Amino acid sequence: MIKTPKIIERKTHSQIFQQAKMLGLTDLQAKLVANRLDDAEHMHAIVTPQLKNLQPPSELKNANQAAQIIAQAIQGSGQIVLATDYDTDGVTSAWVAKTALIDFFGVNAQRVEHIIGERASGYGITDEVVDRILAIDKPIELVISADQGSSDEPRIQRLAQVGISVCVTDHHQMPQEGVPLSAVCTVNPQQQGCVYDKTIAGCFVIFLVMAQVRQELIKVGYLSSDAPTLKSLACNVALGTVADSVSLKSPNNRAIVRAGLQQINQFTIPAWQAMRQLNDNNKQPYDAEFLGFQVATRINAASRVSDVTTAYHFLTATNVEQAAFFLQQLDEDNQNRRAQQEEMLTQAKDLAAQLYHPERYSLAIKMEGNAGIQGIIASRIGEKYGVPTVAMTDLQDGFLAGSGRGIVPEMDLRAAFQWMSEQEPQMFKSMGGHKGAAGCMIPLERYEQFSELFELAVQKQLPSAPYPLIETDGALSSWQLTPQLIDEISALEPFGREWPKPLFSGRFLVDQVKAVGQTKVHLSLKLLSEDRQRFGAIYFNALHNQGDALPFDSGDWIECAYQPALNNFMGNTSLQLRLSSAKAV
Repeated sequence: MIKTPKIIERKTHSQIFQQAKMLGLTDLQAKLVANRLDDAEHMHAIVTPQLKNLQPPSELKNANQAAQIIAQAIQGSGQIVLATDYDTDGVTSAWVAKTALIDFFGVNAQRVEHIIGERASGYGITDEVVDRILAIDKPIELVISADQGSSDEPRIQRLAQVGISVCVTDHHQMPQEGVPLSAVCTVNPQQQGCVYDKTIAGCFVIFLVMAQVRQELIKVGYLSSDAPTLKSLACNVALGTVADSVSLKSPNNRAIVRAGLQQINQFTIPAWQAMRQLNDNNKQPYDAEFLGFQVATRINAASRVSDVTTAYHFLTATNVEQAAFFLQQLDEDNQNRRAQQEEMLTQAKDLAAQLYHPERYSLAIKMEGNAGIQGIIASRIGEKYGVPTVAMTDLQDGFLAGSGRGIVPEMDLRAAFQWMSEQEPQMFKSMGGHKGAAGCMIPLERYEQFSELFELAVQKQLPSAPYPLIETDGALSSWQLTPQLIDEISALEPFGREWPKPLFSGRFLVDQVKAVGQTKVHLSLKLLSEDRQRFGAIYFNALHNQGDALPFDSGDWIECAYQPALNNFMGNTSLQLRLSSAKAV
């Protein structure tokens, strides 16, 4: 039996509310801030994020050393190889590094080679990636990893043994044994002794490193003192940061995402011009939610069902026609991904229903299908049951690939995997990730053991069996539910992990309700507030299957959680309530 989600209200910190008001915020804005902050230490930087307030790159441990190594490679004649992950963070990391090297530092494009790992081969600098690097028939000056490398000492050692230097830039949790000893330098805020923000994405790390490279090149006279800054690279650092679901309560992440969105919404870059042609977001500016759900999903689809280099070519397109060509391929990949996802989700729902009981702390589901989609499955199933979830697929080579989602805010998935590996050293062929999302590969025959150990690992971290909760910012009055509400809320953008988009609770009378959409699992509603104001509403995925009975009828009172949104229809703009949970009362 699935537990019905509890709708609870976030705690409003009264002192923070008063301090937020002193910044000139409205009562509602101050309440939203006070619902999200425990202290006021960085409140101004969080509420009004700016690049000038970024933590200095010099505070990123080994960034100066990496800058000297990369600057020396730039002044050499050999190949500079970029080895990056295959997701949006990895692709944007490659874009940042390559754009900086070629467009800002003047490196001949023929000297820069980019190797993206294959999702099928697993995360990180794999043996397959090493083989591709060793197959390069030109002298190699330096290999720079981005968004990976911290856990790849054996493969980095293979390169070091033939005289190839590797500079690691990454943001994932460090292995217990520490930095890869065979790397000439490791830049990762997670490493011991680093005081930099631990929440930044891989693309942000390489952005900071390249900013230090610029300073080093100026220092040695390779660049003039007035050489352009790398500020214009913020657009795709913002994309990678949002896509990787890192904390958007971090002043650094907020600043880079806000600056990046400002650049994106100028639509001067071919990739973003092409995206605007495909989806104009109802003529509203792109926000962090759009980057996550409309752009990152398409980029990630490339590695899941097709060729990840399509995504890289899209970002690096030199004109809008070229960008549109690659975006069309990404869109087709995404449609293919969605079809596969629905098939796998049906399979996962059946398996989860067999495994789950109310005292269960976790779920580990073994499926057949595309390994690239399992992260989405883990999110959907985990959110449905309210428990940390790992979705695993059979690679048909004796191994299972798994993607996990923490779901519960207190859960640290990477620490759970580490504990499991200590209990059973032969459990993992590979693993990586961070607190909220992690991946692994295990021998097929160890699935049952993995499932049992994962349950124990979660029990060690959580005081009781997790319960699906929906946190809201409380109720709004009818007079507040106007299109102007969106502007008031949007002033606190960007929203994302740890700085969630406002969600409100309410009690409404159902005036009309009907199943809509191609699959007839969404509900379109007309709702009446307690003072009889009428609002349109949409409840996505309200039904499990087409033809299911409606959960409530006209004349029923419902308690719901909803996000306000704009609905443009026939030239008219009105406020629409997007329900995330609703039950008859």
